[in-house]
Amino acid sequence: MHPHRLEQLVASVPEGITAEQRTALLAHVRASDGCRTRVARLRDDLRRALASDGDRALELACELDALERVQQRVDGWLCGLVDDLTRTREAARYNDGVPA
Repeated sequence: MHPHRLEQLVASVPEGITAEQRTALLAHVRASDGCRTRVARLRDDLRRALASDGDRALELACELDALERVQQRVDGWLCGLVDDLTRTREAARYNDGVPA
């Protein structure tokens, strides 16, 4: 996930979440950003390997493919957590002014 999008997601979470929720959010953010950083590094390594060392290129390509798939999952988990943390819960009312 792009760093700017990551910042937007984190900024959308209300300040009033619990310490456990904040810890989970930050763990998801670190995982997503860590994946992004590793993917970028692997892409550079693969470009260099394709220019000089074809044997290593296949290994790097497989690792990059796996990490890009993991990145999609981690980003999905992060988005799901943010959705859960930002969802407003409304009490059901039955027109008598008292929550159900």
